[in-house]
Amino acid sequence: MLIEEDLDSEDEWRYGSTVYYYDLKDKHSYSLTKEIAEGSFSFGAIKNDNLCLLVGNDFTHGFVTQDKIYLYDIKKATLTCLTEKEDLQVGDALISDFQQKNKGVSIEWLDDESFIFPVTEHGKIVLYQGTIQGEVKELYNERLHLTDGVLIDDDSMIVTYSTLTNPSSLGLLNLTTKKIEELYNPNGTVLSKIELSKPEMFWFKGARDWNIQGWYMPPVESKENHKAILYIHGGPQVAYGESFFHEMQVHTANGYGVILLNPRGGQGYGQEFVKSILGDYGNEDYEDLMLGLDYCLTEYPEIDKNQVYVAGGSYGGFMTNWIVGHTNRFKAAVTQRSISNWLSFYGTSDIGPFFVKYQLESDLSDVEKLWEMSPLSHAHKAKTPLLVLHGEEDLRC
Repeated sequence: MLIEEDLDSEDEWRYGSTVYYYDLKDKHSYSLTKEIAEGSFSFGAIKNDNLCLLVGNDFTHGFVTQDKIYLYDIKKATLTCLTEKEDLQVGDALISDFQQKNKGVSIEWLDDESFIFPVTEHGKIVLYQGTIQGEVKELYNERLHLTDGVLIDDDSMIVTYSTLTNPSSLGLLNLTTKKIEELYNPNGTVLSKIELSKPEMFWFKGARDWNIQGWYMPPVESKENHKAILYIHGGPQVAYGESFFHEMQVHTANGYGVILLNPRGGQGYGQEFVKSILGDYGNEDYEDLMLGLDYCLTEYPEIDKNQVYVAGGSYGGFMTNWIVGHTNRFKAAVTQRSISNWLSFYGTSDIGPFFVKYQLESDLSDVEKLWEMSPLSHAHKAKTPLLVLHGEEDLRC
């Protein structure tokens, strides 16, 4: 049998997990990833009780290292990375308030040599086919969020999916025609009676002229000189995408436009993109957000630039705090479950004491750097009205 466990449950400073092979007869066990000292791995799928697909990474870039597909041959006791040459994040890193912690599309064997797996890419979940020889090709790429899926034959999958204007549907995906036949929409009656904002996807140039993706959700009732909210996601190693977001629809129903941006640090845009924030919170990620706001104010002149607000939670709360200490361009701000001081955060979060070390590339031996990256150190410059929201049982931030 195969078991997933932490690398060392007794060492709170060690991050990662592995998959163990456990022999029920002799009670012997061993790690399938013992040749990789660090990293984090989970079970994917097994074929003929021998070829085991794992999802994981070798911790090259700490826990912002992109997950890849590995093959463990139980008979030969060999571990091989099958997507080593691909700049892809295996799995689902999209964020919304309808589709978090979903199972995701299953990694499944198509035959003795090939398999199907999901990838987070440009705000979508894309399906790829891989082989045990390390070949990879795209199978399905449409603007939606595949939230679950299992093969029913070589050409078809039963899937659940979400879009920017549909919370969730059950469907039959034909991998040849690339079409989904909707089988059931549990929200069909409600959706027929309400009007939703129809988000518009765009790309703009961020810091260092990098391509940054975003979405603008106009108010349900279109009008000139309307208010808008720059809403910053948490993580930061997640991403907004082609998925229904109830909270944002509520804001648009109340007359606000909503700006959703994926600044550097998030998943779905390559390894360099996601690791670029390490040790550099509040610098180019902040610049990406401000350039994205500038883009929206130019492309959507109906936004009243004097009535733009900023909000966010977790990393988005950190960035909201950072923003009000570095610019006065927002009318007001709401920071939720936020981090304001890396020094007091250090070692006190349920995420583990290693977070600051790997994310900010500093520890308590460099108090000045941690304080400089703390929004609290810039609070004396803040002029923007700020509402602070937190939860008594939030052990993360």
